[in-house]
Amino acid sequence: MSNQYSVEFINKSSNSGNVAIFQKAPDQKARNIFSLAWFSKFVNPNVHETFRWNIDYSFVWSDTGEVKPGVIFEGGEEIPANLQSANTITLDYNGGYLFGPTSFTGQAGSLYIDESGNVPLKQAAVGIGMSNAGTFVQAAQPNLHIEFIPHPSYWIVFGNYEEGEILDIEQISDAVELVFEPNIYSVAATLQQNNTWTVS
Repeated sequence: MSNQYSVEFINKSSNSGNVAIFQKAPDQKARNIFSLAWFSKFVNPNVHETFRWNIDYSFVWSDTGEVKPGVIFEGGEEIPANLQSANTITLDYNGGYLFGPTSFTGQAGSLYIDESGNVPLKQAAVGIGMSNAGTFVQAAQPNLHIEFIPHPSYWIVFGNYEEGEILDIEQISDAVELVFEPNIYSVAATLQQNNTWTVS
């Protein structure tokens, strides 16, 4: 069992809205990978909320239609993944999308999705998740082999973000990174009255 991470959010601003946590991955823009609003919760001023997760990976897909910012990734299927023993899965289509069984191929530390020739072009989102929620997706395509190398960074933002929403992280300028130092698994993120962040 992996260590549990947590973020305590404290809203000292005068605004109500959604606090969201998302992940970034290296080179994701060049690889057409989208981040999802991994966790999101509506909060009022002077409210504390805590988000908790484990680094437990999964494979995910959702019948989203076009994959673009603002679309909500929901439903579909989630299958547990393991970087050392179950790092590969096949996405197929038989009138509906479905995952096949997991296996181990390629490099330990990477996650692979093989999309069959039956998969319709760009009508669903497929990717990986962590702690029972999607984190990174891209548009499904036939005969495509996708590799995810999980080295995520964690970010928090306040605004109007629904859980599972596909994000355009290039347009999010007011997010702040949540840095976990070695052997530290809990941080506090405070949105101050002047709408700046403090992370400790």
